[in-house]
Amino acid sequence: MCGVLVAFSKNGQLNENDCRNASKKIFSRGPDFNFSRFKLNNKLFLSQTVLSITGNPKLNLEYSISKNKRYEILFNGEIYNFKELQSKYLDKKDIYNLSGSDTETIINLHQVLDPIDVRKIIHGMFAYVVYDSKENKLLVSRDIIGEKVLYHYEDGNLIVISSQLGPILEIVKDVKINKDILKKYFFTRHLLTQKETVYENINVFTPGETLEINLHDNNKKIVNLEKLTDLIDPRKIEDNFKKTNDDLLVEADSIMKETAKIMNPDIPFYTVVSGGVDSSLVSKYIKNESKVEPKYICLKFGEKDKVASDVQLFEKYFGNKIKEINVDIDLFHSYLKECYQSICMPLPTHSFISQAILAREVNKNDFKILFTGDGGDELFGGYEFYKSLKYDSEFDYNPSIYSGVFNQGVNFNNFNFEEIFEESKLEWAGTKQHYDNFNSVETNIQSILLLDTKIQLESVGIRATDTMSMMSSVESRAFFLTKKILEFAINLPAKNKILIADKVETRPLMKQLFIKNFDKSLLKPKQGFSGFPNESMRRVINNYKNTIELLEIKDFENLNVDDNLALEWKLLNVEYFLKFFLNYDK
Repeated sequence: MCGVLVAFSKNGQLNENDCRNASKKIFSRGPDFNFSRFKLNNKLFLSQTVLSITGNPKLNLEYSISKNKRYEILFNGEIYNFKELQSKYLDKKDIYNLSGSDTETIINLHQVLDPIDVRKIIHGMFAYVVYDSKENKLLVSRDIIGEKVLYHYEDGNLIVISSQLGPILEIVKDVKINKDILKKYFFTRHLLTQKETVYENINVFTPGETLEINLHDNNKKIVNLEKLTDLIDPRKIEDNFKKTNDDLLVEADSIMKETAKIMNPDIPFYTVVSGGVDSSLVSKYIKNESKVEPKYICLKFGEKDKVASDVQLFEKYFGNKIKEINVDIDLFHSYLKECYQSICMPLPTHSFISQAILAREVNKNDFKILFTGDGGDELFGGYEFYKSLKYDSEFDYNPSIYSGVFNQGVNFNNFNFEEIFEESKLEWAGTKQHYDNFNSVETNIQSILLLDTKIQLESVGIRATDTMSMMSSVESRAFFLTKKILEFAINLPAKNKILIADKVETRPLMKQLFIKNFDKSLLKPKQGFSGFPNESMRRVINNYKNTIELLEIKDFENLNVDDNLALEWKLLNVEYFLKFFLNYDK
């Protein structure tokens, strides 16, 4: 896992000091090696920092350039099938992988295949920028689910692309806070930055998008777009309706085993075991296919955490101790400042702190990889909230608290809730169209889970995994987000994800898979990520003055904040962010 930074000046030369200082902001993402290059008479700056998982990091400088010297790559992520691609396309042409890294294979593929074809055949998690020196173009691409984030800024003078916001803020001197995005946060459960960010003119590259930027004329065009909805196959869903639960269980088991084989690293690693369904299954499948003995880790939150309290009962299934980290208010609080200054925005959810604690513990033990269960809840219907909906209703809006928008009683000057509500309704209607041939229950469940995967998972779950883990130079691997598991989950009938019977049962298929691998007594009710967000934040925030004034909150005195922990967290979260970044609105 690595950090990527590109800056291009449309007029004149770049400020070298600003560019070099910006590159330092991503060093934690890759401490093994980093390099920077100025090109085009200092109009173009390319910078890469490397966390070496495959190959020799000291060779990355030389082998991030294609053998024919035409292409250069800045790469963040992991390509799981690079050895297969090397053998199939390059070895026979005497273009050998001398560094042993996936980066070298990917860039050399560009000289034997069309760049779009390269994008289509690689499997893994990635965000990369390829510079074509012959055509003077940049090619920017992200994986379909968006495991690796890429931000971009553009104005009349500059284009900046980065794995994190911090480097952009270092190069661009007049960035302003995007007040509308902060206001919108008060109408969603979590901070969702699917397209825009909390800064004006800094946006997020769309997952699955491949964008070509012509540096001659700054013309931009999308040359390929791979969407989650492309994976929907109504015929597969119909075929899966005809299969028995046992048939689907065998298929799920086979896909999980295959995924574990593909994702298993050759170096020692950790995997999270929280006591829940997702992390337990990930850890078990990874262990069964591992070439090296995994280490196991769990965060425990005292009285707040009933699921992890018995996590030691899983040790007999893994044949190893589970490292337990007891988190209290003091430990949680000690990470606040570093996390905010790293992500440079309000935390999309308080579990970002937990992810940071996990990664730091992994790093302390000199490990580089951490497996997680990210995506399991969205793909397979795991959230407790899913039990509360009446799925036979005719919804004309997205009813999910995770990806929908709702008026939660906070009013602002100069903000139109109806506008964002209509946008959400349009996306809901567009998603439902993919399930036109099914009844309302099937359509509603499938649409909710797909939008929660598309919107919340990318903005919240895997954004936390990427940014907070890389703060400690740890690569997090989300087991459930390989393309094969995505296709399988998206085309499962709704009843295998949310079963409507006498009462609503969440993720029935995954629970059956859990029982197949563990004792049924270990299956516990779903519990959300614990922590001490409000308690720790109250130590440093005693009013919401900046938030109220900047966002122009109306009738704040009438809001019952003390009895609403969710609203209190939002206010604390934004106020703490402004404590460090309010100067960007001056």
